[in-house]
Amino acid sequence: MKITQLTVTNFRLLENITINIEDDITLIVGKNNTGKTSLFEVINLFFDTKNRISFHDFSLNSHDVFKLCDAKFQNELLVEIEDDKKDEIEKSLINDIPKITLSIQVEYDKVKDSLINISDFISDLDDTKSDATILFKYEPKETINLFRSFHNRPNKDVELIEWLNENISSFYTLHVFGGENLIEDHVLTKILSVINFETIQASRKLDDTKMDKNRSLALGFSDYYQNIHGDNNADVESLKDTLKSVSTVLDGKYEKVLEKILEKLKSFGIDKDINIPEIILKSKFDPESIIRNNIKYYYKSGDIELPENYNGLGYSNLIFLVLKIVAFIENFKKNKEKNATEILTILIEEPEAHLHPQMQQVFVEQIRETISKALIEDSIQVQLIISTHSSHMIAEAGLNVKRSFERIRYFNKYKKEDRTIVEVKDFNEFKHKETDKDTFRFLKQYLNLHKCDLFFADKVIMVEGITEKILMPLFIRKVAKQLENEYVSIIEVGGAYTHKFKEFFKFLNTKVLVITDIDSVDAMTNKSCHVLKEMANTSNSTLSTWLPQKTKISELLALTFDEKLDESKIIRVAFQIKEDDGDFVPRSLENAIINCNQTFFKSKYLLEDEIEKEVYKSFSFQKLKNIDELIYMDTSRDQSDVDPSSKQKTDFTFDLMTFDEKGTNLEWKVPKYIKEGLEWLSKNEHLLTVKVD
Repeated sequence: MKITQLTVTNFRLLENITINIEDDITLIVGKNNTGKTSLFEVINLFFDTKNRISFHDFSLNSHDVFKLCDAKFQNELLVEIEDDKKDEIEKSLINDIPKITLSIQVEYDKVKDSLINISDFISDLDDTKSDATILFKYEPKETINLFRSFHNRPNKDVELIEWLNENISSFYTLHVFGGENLIEDHVLTKILSVINFETIQASRKLDDTKMDKNRSLALGFSDYYQNIHGDNNADVESLKDTLKSVSTVLDGKYEKVLEKILEKLKSFGIDKDINIPEIILKSKFDPESIIRNNIKYYYKSGDIELPENYNGLGYSNLIFLVLKIVAFIENFKKNKEKNATEILTILIEEPEAHLHPQMQQVFVEQIRETISKALIEDSIQVQLIISTHSSHMIAEAGLNVKRSFERIRYFNKYKKEDRTIVEVKDFNEFKHKETDKDTFRFLKQYLNLHKCDLFFADKVIMVEGITEKILMPLFIRKVAKQLENEYVSIIEVGGAYTHKFKEFFKFLNTKVLVITDIDSVDAMTNKSCHVLKEMANTSNSTLSTWLPQKTKISELLALTFDEKLDESKIIRVAFQIKEDDGDFVPRSLENAIINCNQTFFKSKYLLEDEIEKEVYKSFSFQKLKNIDELIYMDTSRDQSDVDPSSKQKTDFTFDLMTFDEKGTNLEWKVPKYIKEGLEWLSKNEHLLTVKVD
């Protein structure tokens, strides 16, 4: 028996999402503030007996629905209308008024699983089906009475949303359904007999100071003991017997040490008929309390034993996580044997906290081995739902396994008609996986080895080489400083492979700037040539096959701003173009920088000893001395004469990075094609406004 799907409506950012759950590990990933934590919160709220749901938990989008329902009530039910029309409106209000819901779909095996516990949640008697639904609904007790009470409120200045914030708990209640059937008796007991959620939160109480009062290992080991002490474990029973023997010996010792005070207490009293009762001392040892409070845990370091707080948070957190998971599994195993529950799902929020990349790998290996062992040896299935901001966690748990992308659920946020919508992208539905298996294989391999952080990036810049990647932060600082406040992932991909990311970025709905070289070649010889040479083509496959799907240089240079965007408007290409004050079109980034900084490279500045120095002499690329030779308009010349070598590109990049602009009071400029692209990327009016299918 296992969970196959979770559906949430109207809870905070989660207006309406459905998540398919894997048999073992499901990874919840995405940018900040996309509702990942809300998923865990709604589960924990509904499984909490106190059920502290408030009006703040309703999605912001639901506020408008409340207002529409109230308007319908006042405009139609408060006037004289026919009874059948009135009933129709009442039904409409009951149906439309916002409700916070959590639906848990469970799949069972009719042969292997006992259906006793889940029988209340099976509403469909179709023998061909093998699933059941547990549905939580936070809904009105009386819909019409809610709006009537608001209409009759004493203070008419109080608006609906403000009034609901103060009064909704009086009109809403929690109902649980098994399919369509309302469960009324022993509700929580029946639910827990089917499924148990255990949670390890991100804010774990860990400390590595000398005054460590949390003592995470003590907590972890005592939790583990608590789950196994009733399992007829011979070692546990031996521990109890030993503690009983120690207690008997200590009873006598205590009595001997405190003998005099005990005798004196017998003689005290208020009067002769009321005396202090005789006191008997008994020592009592509880194994769990001893493990938690009376055992000190040490790390072995050579021949020295170091206290728990002397080790880093990483080790403590790793051990704590593993102990908690093992304890959950042991407890589940015990309850399953007693037919007390059927499903265990562990929610782990940001397990990477305090874990460096290698420890994250160890953690994933440990839990994978643990749940696999539980399935093989004990025939129990454990499902883990992990939310993470770690690219290493994705690589280990999501990509380095047989089922790779399929484990990932990507939370994405976009705007539609001024409403913020969160959707869940399931990589089982990534169409490119089937239509182009070579590309899909490339993406898996690339993301595994390089850039899993694309799943968390606000925006992405794709560049061809290391030169662009190194200089990009400087470009951003100069022309698009707003991007420094966002998580921008800069990835280096050769021009021949850039187009392979097309479907991936559309699937993620991430805003992307592709910066590439125009790569002009002679149409006849296919050798590099001047960009403005007649009949020149581009050899760049990104430009010819993806965006903008043009081969002729003349057509590329004639493109308008909008024509450099793809149909979704969230991906834009940038390649070399002429500057505003000239007609030369460079062929490479280095040439573009030189072209737009001719005045800069020809300038002079004073050294500390007042000696004047020419800027170009600060660069090892000595061809800068004759800039006119590099920026030429003779289209018949061989372009290879001015194309810098790889070493020259690298040297030029580092020279540009280390040039003291402040000290010399000289600044270099960003080429126009990159400036335009970064300015477009920094703007957010188009971001998240288009839902890409």
